[in-house]
Amino acid sequence: MYIMEEIIKFRPHHFMCTLGFRGKGYSTDFVRNYKKIVQTINGDENTLIEVVQYMDDVCSACPNKIDDIICKTQSKITKLDAAHSAALHLVPGEVMSWKQAKDRIKKHMSIEKFLLSCQGCSWQKYGICQESLELLLYPE
Repeated sequence: MYIMEEIIKFRPHHFMCTLGFRGKGYSTDFVRNYKKIVQTINGDENTLIEVVQYMDDVCSACPNKIDDIICKTQSKITKLDAAHSAALHLVPGEVMSWKQAKDRIKKHMSIEKFLLSCQGCSWQKYGICQESLELLLYPE
C-alpha cells in the first residue's frame, strides 16, 4: 500500500482517475490507499508525481494486481495508458507536481479526447471523471 514518499508514482491513465476519484473502488484496501494519495496531493498540490509505465502507487492495493508489472486486465490498462500518454504528452520518468499535472490536463485534454482516451474504462459510464474534467476546464 501507499506509504508517504517524496514522489508519488502514477501510470498515465491515473491522472484522470485521480481527478475524478470520489471514494469508490475495487476493494476497501484499494479505496483506503487511493484516498490517502488523493488527500496528499490535494492537500499539497506541489506534491511530486512521477510518470511510470507499470504498477504505481494507486495500483499497490488493487485486487486486480498480479505482480509489480501485470494486472488482471492488462490489455485494457495498456490501451488506457497509451491513450492518456498521447493525450497528455506524458513520458515515463517525467516528474511534475499535482498542480502542474492539472495544468497539463487543462491544456491538453478536451471532453472529446477524454471520451476517446477512456474508451474501455469500466468507470467511464458513471460520468464522474467527465464531470471532474468539465469542472477543471470550465470552472463556474
